[in-house]
Amino acid sequence: MASRGRDALPVLEEWYDTAVSGQRLYDRPRMCGVAGCAEPLIKAYHLKYRLCPVHIKCPAVLRRGVPQRWCSNCQKFHALESFIGSRRYAPTSH
Repeated sequence: MASRGRDALPVLEEWYDTAVSGQRLYDRPRMCGVAGCAEPLIKAYHLKYRLCPVHIKCPAVLRRGVPQRWCSNCQKFHALESFIGSRRYAPTSH
């Protein structure tokens, strides 16, 4: 499989990292934080983290210009180097 360049990765919108403390779960934007994604956020988990089911499982997204992956253990993005292979959790996140 050919390696993919950074330009081929999904990119998180700039508003993704803005604070939403104090907002109720259903008052948050009902759209995925990835630029150009029109996937609806229906489940509470996806609304809470503002990521659709497709991008929460994506091998990598560009966040602040750095390729990162969603950690299913701590529900945060980490640099790809933090993961072992294609695993969905980063051992360094605990």
